[in-house]
Amino acid sequence: MSTYSDISIYLATAALVVAVLAIMLPLSQLRRQAAEQQRLAEQLQAIQRDLRALAHSAVSVGERVGRLEQSGRGVEQRLDTLGLQQEKLVKGEEDERSVEQAIKMASKGASIEELMEITGLSRGEAELVAMVHRLEGS
Repeated sequence: MSTYSDISIYLATAALVVAVLAIMLPLSQLRRQAAEQQRLAEQLQAIQRDLRALAHSAVSVGERVGRLEQSGRGVEQRLDTLGLQQEKLVKGEEDERSVEQAIKMASKGASIEELMEITGLSRGEAELVAMVHRLEGS
């Protein structure tokens, strides 16, 4: 019976080894999975930090774009105002040249109709130029 008992001991030992291996393999896998899970959790935290930073940057950029758009509208309005002022100045210079031309024409004896047609003055303006010229001539 000793052989039977030796075989039983060998079989029990083998079964014990198999049981230990069966326990250790899943534990090893669990450790690897836990390490992988930890690594993935750290990656997720890093991605979340990056996402928060990007969101904050996007908000800052949006605010800056808003300020630039508002500033651009102010510049556009100022340019419009300057354009109108420039048009008035040019018109004023043209009016001044027209009056000067009308004065020269009146001194040469041009009629009120000629003053209006050539210089673009209104009838009242042409009559005023002709009257002033007659008064200066007297």
